[in-house]
Amino acid sequence: MRRALTRAESIVETVREPLLVLDANLRVISANRSFYQTFQASPELTEKRLIYEIGNRQWDIPKLRKLLEEILPQNTQIEDFEVDHEFTTVGRRTMLLNARRIYYESNRTETILLAIEDITERRRAEERVVERTAQLVAANKELELFTYSMAHDLRAPLRSMNGFSQALLEDHADKLNEEGKDYVRRVRGASQRMGQLLDDLLALSRVTRAEIRREAVNLSDLAETTAEELRRRDPARKAEFIIADGLLATGDPQLLGVVLTNLLDNAWKFTSKHKRARIEFGASRQQPGQPVYFVRDDGAGFDMAYADKLFGPFQRLHRTDEFSGSGVGLLSVQRIIDRHGGRVWAEGEVEQGATFYFTL
Repeated sequence: MRRALTRAESIVETVREPLLVLDANLRVISANRSFYQTFQASPELTEKRLIYEIGNRQWDIPKLRKLLEEILPQNTQIEDFEVDHEFTTVGRRTMLLNARRIYYESNRTETILLAIEDITERRRAEERVVERTAQLVAANKELELFTYSMAHDLRAPLRSMNGFSQALLEDHADKLNEEGKDYVRRVRGASQRMGQLLDDLLALSRVTRAEIRREAVNLSDLAETTAEELRRRDPARKAEFIIADGLLATGDPQLLGVVLTNLLDNAWKFTSKHKRARIEFGASRQQPGQPVYFVRDDGAGFDMAYADKLFGPFQRLHRTDEFSGSGVGLLSVQRIIDRHGGRVWAEGEVEQGATFYFTL
């Protein structure tokens, strides 16, 4: 028994966690070096004392009493019992207590092994993360509100610029030479592009702030509706839409409609320079329990070396004189997919088309 106890004490000394060994009456039989170092205690004021008396009664903690006197007697062991306490010697500590009752058949005695994990720094780090996250959320909301206000307030002067430029061309054309008329047309064109950019920013702000309503959504029906709108926009286009039937998902129907509108509109736009176009919406690769939806076209495509720029704000891979757009649409798509807990990515090849994948 002495040899066994010596071996056990040697093992206890090597454990980095503070450990206490108590008898059935909750008196300290022994403690390891880590306990004395962590809680600035001494063996003389610890061993053979009731646990609640050690450290000038610093360990007389109501939750610890509940663990040792109410919970543990009904169980063989207790794991990760959290206790938060202010010690006079080492300050506030957050601890996870693990306790085990050990019964010795040979002499019919019982001991309690109490392991104390100090998680104070971990909890402080978690609190800092929570606080920082709250600050970032507040900052994002403030930025979104500023963006919305700025975009909304700038639309009025832009409308004035556009309107007066048009009036200048219509009512005073005889006073302008061709160069002057060209300048006015450029001013008007720039104001219209800025107006479109502000509209896109407002749409992005609404997407970010909108509350998500989760319900069953027929993505195939949403895609068909968008395809019909695109056909009506330019009936002369020779474009074939291939839309898979019965693609169902759970999410916000309005926001998912924005996703498909943006992706199909992009496919329509980037196939506009081809005599014939093929645009497809379907579901392909299966992730574990999760379908992967896609919008595929055979249009202008893009260089995969620049794929990381596709979903950045105001990022464009083509010149404005080639294809119109503000570079905000795909950012809206990414925001919506993120809010649905999914991800979105793209694959493409120059003049061989592009495929945009997303999960929900």
